[in-house]
Amino acid sequence: MAELPMVLITEILSRLPVKSLVRFRCVSKPWNSLIKDPHFIKLHLKHSLLNHINQTLIIRDSYLHSLDFPALNSLTLIDHPLDSGGSGTELYGSSYGLLCISNGDYDGNDDTIFYNPATRRHHVVPASDIEFPPGDSFTCCDRTVYGFGYDHVNDDYKLVRAIQFMGDDEFDSEVKVYSLNSGSWRRIRDFPRQYYLTYKRAWGFYVNGCLHWVVTRKPESDGTKLIIAFDLGSEEYKIVSQPEYSDGEFHMNVGVLKGCLYVLCNYVGVKSEVWVMEEYGVQNSWTMLFSIVQGGIIGSFEYVRPLGRSKDGSRVLVEQDGKSLFWLDLKTLKVENVEVAGLPPVLDTEMMVESLVPLECSERKVKSIMKKLQRKQKKNKSKQKRDNDMKGFLTKGFKLKL
Repeated sequence: MAELPMVLITEILSRLPVKSLVRFRCVSKPWNSLIKDPHFIKLHLKHSLLNHINQTLIIRDSYLHSLDFPALNSLTLIDHPLDSGGSGTELYGSSYGLLCISNGDYDGNDDTIFYNPATRRHHVVPASDIEFPPGDSFTCCDRTVYGFGYDHVNDDYKLVRAIQFMGDDEFDSEVKVYSLNSGSWRRIRDFPRQYYLTYKRAWGFYVNGCLHWVVTRKPESDGTKLIIAFDLGSEEYKIVSQPEYSDGEFHMNVGVLKGCLYVLCNYVGVKSEVWVMEEYGVQNSWTMLFSIVQGGIIGSFEYVRPLGRSKDGSRVLVEQDGKSLFWLDLKTLKVENVEVAGLPPVLDTEMMVESLVPLECSERKVKSIMKKLQRKQKKNKSKQKRDNDMKGFLTKGFKLKL
């Protein structure tokens, strides 16, 4: 391998699993430097995303588990800093190999971290108090949702916390964003008042630099559901166009499938449909992926939820009622049940791509920002001292002249 040019070594290593690369850092100092290099990390992640490899399912019950995808034959317990003997871990989302996990208290003061299971590095997110609106009518948080994702504009990872307060015939909101680069929370523009979060406990699904939630117009509305997106770069809200659904009422939710936004339509007691937006932001790119009728190929069910697609796209891994997994062939609509040893009886599942994304980079950025700030403050003090000296000199000279 020493005779191979470094360019070729880089290309070969960029195609390997993360676990192998973590071990290979011990091969030599040049390899260690290469694998830790930010450009290599981005190259490896880009290759994984384009080729849909290095994927794993994160399964949450009282613990966090990982399940290799698409092999689905190796369930592994994730050892993380917030694991306290099965007392419960909340998953707020994942992005490019990083998980945002919490002890799940939803009170604004819970322990929260960003965690890379592959490198076992973590970053502690400080607590942020909830700022209730003025007045006596707002006494409780009616909706509290989180979202976690990557800000392409600023090369930053952000955690969003949106809270809606219900009062006497009115509601208000508070939205805060935590930046990994700055290491701090800040309050931003509130959630648009004309939209009300549908689900009390839900994380935002990350697609194309945006987090997505299902909303309605006003809290009393039980009619048409809308999809609201929060752009992590511009920190602006927008409504996402939807497909032309079948007739009838249904429960709606959103998700991510192979990097695309999808809508799950559950016509209770009738069927479930899944629509995928093949090209983000393009209304006519919505395509019905599949429709499963009650009492048909899988019998009766409460809901189904797609988790991932095979590399050729011909099959979809589906979760049924949070209890079981099966492969669905999109052409033949044949079902293949998935049996995994040790699989928890209740599933809460999220797809994640493994990566080498380091959390230490944020610490270097914070130190760099602090150094720049200190230099600026020192420069300002020097300038102020010069101004004061000049002012004193002029004053003294003026008095002597008199």
